[in-house]
Amino acid sequence: MKLASIFTDGAVLQRNKTISIWGETVPGVLVRAELAGQEGYAKSSRGGGFLIQLAPLDAGGPFELKISVTENPEESVILKDVFIGDVWLCSGQSNMQYTLGSRWAKALPEDGSEPVNVRQEKEFLDSITKPETFRFITVPMIATGCREPYFEGSWRPIDRENASAASAVAAWFGRKLRDTLNIPVGLICCSWGGSKVETWISPSSLKGDPETREMLEAWETWKRGKALWTEPPITREDFLSRYATPNRENKGFEQGWADPALDDSSWTAMQVPGSWINQGIAGNGAVWIRKKVCIPESLAGKELVLHLGGVDKHDTTYFNGIEVGRTGKDLDVAFFDKPRCYTIPGNLVRPGENTLAIRGYSFAWDGAFMPPADAYTLDGPDFSLSLAGEWKAKAEVDFGRLLSRMPYGFNNVGTPGMLFDSMVRPLLPASIRGVIWYQGESNTETIAAAGSYRKKMGMLIRDWRFQFEQPDLPILQVQLADYREASDYDDQSTWAVLRDTQLKVCGDLPDVHLITALDTGEENDIHPQNKKEIGRRLAASALHHVYGKKDILPCGPEFVKAQPEGKSLRVFFRYAEGMTLHDHPGKSFYLAGADRKFYPADNAGISGDSLVLNSEKVEKPLYVRYAWSYNPVSILFNREFPAAAFTSEE
Repeated sequence: MKLASIFTDGAVLQRNKTISIWGETVPGVLVRAELAGQEGYAKSSRGGGFLIQLAPLDAGGPFELKISVTENPEESVILKDVFIGDVWLCSGQSNMQYTLGSRWAKALPEDGSEPVNVRQEKEFLDSITKPETFRFITVPMIATGCREPYFEGSWRPIDRENASAASAVAAWFGRKLRDTLNIPVGLICCSWGGSKVETWISPSSLKGDPETREMLEAWETWKRGKALWTEPPITREDFLSRYATPNRENKGFEQGWADPALDDSSWTAMQVPGSWINQGIAGNGAVWIRKKVCIPESLAGKELVLHLGGVDKHDTTYFNGIEVGRTGKDLDVAFFDKPRCYTIPGNLVRPGENTLAIRGYSFAWDGAFMPPADAYTLDGPDFSLSLAGEWKAKAEVDFGRLLSRMPYGFNNVGTPGMLFDSMVRPLLPASIRGVIWYQGESNTETIAAAGSYRKKMGMLIRDWRFQFEQPDLPILQVQLADYREASDYDDQSTWAVLRDTQLKVCGDLPDVHLITALDTGEENDIHPQNKKEIGRRLAASALHHVYGKKDILPCGPEFVKAQPEGKSLRVFFRYAEGMTLHDHPGKSFYLAGADRKFYPADNAGISGDSLVLNSEKVEKPLYVRYAWSYNPVSILFNREFPAAAFTSEE
């Protein structure tokens, strides 16, 4: 007899719901399960599979779970130390995978103190109580391309010996639930760093939508061949060497595109910073941008310093037709988000009009002059000129789009349906209390990709509710943390778009909720170390929404609607208790009229559960954006938590 993988000694089974027990044994025999004084029966199929469903049980334990064949008692399994409690599935990508013991790519603090993750691990280990009622099981990272019925794993107590191997977000979340509710809690850790949302959706659901159906059909076509199953998986380096064009020729310079005398009046206007792909200039390839700058007489002949944001991927930069700097070559990918700093010799600097020209080169993924806007400056003695805004742009060579995904396969966790088949399917049809979900970073390659997340996440939620046979299964999402250089506003931020789609999914479907990780992130680390705070916020959401503890605030002020009031815009929130602003409204609130051009708010007044905003540059505001950049300033709080990023636009 072989039981499903979640049935091991020390298991936690879901209370107050049907308890499904399944596995394989001899074909066509009667199988009996006994747990906590009740029993259930089922016949094994012709293939030997069986599914027994026991009546719901209250929280308690430890118990023995015995499964046996009635005609042959020796064909049996006895599981010891089984508890009945609440089971949460904890899934997503690397920020959910990040364990209490993780030490991922983080430099030591400059003051010599311990990093946050090290301190939090010690805090957790030193304060463990009742580990017998708090347990976890980790689904190993499996991506076989097959429909896997089993995985290798076992339930472990979250004690000093095992806790460091548990998801940090899940561990802090689960412990708060266990201590507040005083019931056993089990965590199923099931995540994979870098995974896209579509890989966690079942193939049957992916086929139901034209966009994802095309993705799935591409994968199904690819895996029909022998090569997928017999050749080593393709790496990113292999993919680029096969399909990308190295940065070697510079035909634009040969045609005089760096020359100050060039007539660029027919070139296309482009907003910098920004993605030339999103703005329709070109696909991957080489794109030039040019801008005239005025230098005062006092700086003529003096050395200047040119600052640029990252250029995705390479740049060659010219001042008055002379190269002053370059970064990246061939197929380098290391510099796409690294700010540039180039010295301009004094002999090139003349009073009045000067010409800046930059050749950006991108061989795959996005092509962009990266934010923030305040990274683009020309500086000299007592002089600083912002370069953000409108430039002239023209494509030197356009390769179209070389998409971010490598060919679907085992080494690509964007492969549609793969992680569902390999890592979620073995859990079905277990009863669970809910899902905590921390994912989205890998769906932010372009604004269009980020915008489509709303539909895909909705598809995942409907799919999992169907697959787990729980139509009201609660889903608690983590809105992406702040990351990259701080900036008040960035119209081209794909992370801002995705954060808003995460919030809008909560309005699309019942029993879907959001906490934000804004104000926990780090500029240079995509993995915020303060997982304790994220776990605490998830627990507050669960206690309020799932367990009915309405005295606990579930999140920060949550956007409801925006209502024009003459020259002002009134923005309504729920969970507004103790609502305050921690900085000037223009740091994070931006308003727009019918033209959808956004300007910072000048004033904000709190009135009960609403905020009244206005801007001198917007006569009749209709729309508001809040925390709209990769790394925005969180200024709106209630008495407990920060507000999530949002826009009132649909």
